[in-house]
Amino acid sequence: MTTFTLITGASSGLGKDFALEYAKAKQNLILVARRKDRLDELAETCRTTYNVRVEVFAVDLAQAEAVSTFLDNLDPAWFIDRLINNAGFGWHGSYEDSDPETLTSMIDVNVKALSVLAYHVIPAMKTNRQGEILNVASMAAFTPGPYMTEYYATKAYVLSFSMALREELKPYGIKVAALCPGPVHTEFFKVAANTPNGLMGAITLESLPVVRKAIRGLARNHSVTVPGLPFKLGRVAMKLVPRSISAKIIANVQKTRG
Repeated sequence: MTTFTLITGASSGLGKDFALEYAKAKQNLILVARRKDRLDELAETCRTTYNVRVEVFAVDLAQAEAVSTFLDNLDPAWFIDRLINNAGFGWHGSYEDSDPETLTSMIDVNVKALSVLAYHVIPAMKTNRQGEILNVASMAAFTPGPYMTEYYATKAYVLSFSMALREELKPYGIKVAALCPGPVHTEFFKVAANTPNGLMGAITLESLPVVRKAIRGLARNHSVTVPGLPFKLGRVAMKLVPRSISAKIIANVQKTRG
């Protein structure tokens, strides 16, 4: 039986760094993203530099049929003992002015695909009584987010889903965790048309330290990882401030971006 770490959104940003870090740790990889050229380049780097097996799948996770086909094409002899549900995207702007197709795709990627992939890997993990699932959420999971309304809501789902699944799978020796970073220097903000500025821009995190923190947290069976002291303090503050007030604060912050 060959074991693999499956990483979605692996062509850039956090996903790419997850792939390189796990390859360095001699983990075989299944890399998933839309851009096959980038996946092939990353796969070749992992194979030649770290001598690991890498399987590449170009999949649009917004398409349910594509996700189903991908899962059907996975070799039953492969044991996915670690799932990094990293793929996701956001969009900045008022909800009613957002493109309906973008909103639908956001739920399909951030919520549906993440859930379907977790559902797929759990049976083998339970049989083998081992496994790890890391779902990439966000600081957005802790508060409502006007002007990125649906994105914040999807990340709240990811956090709640992760915490609940963690309790269900704990008796089987399976670790489930959520990564909740603040803004990270990736392509996310280019896609979301929402660039951090001012103080937020100054404390935006680099991808690799976030990934390393997440890997350590998952290995130590932490339920939630929040990288960076400013964001740890922000999480504490969010627990103390009523959600109605935090929504107003976020609305004021988001209005200044674009």
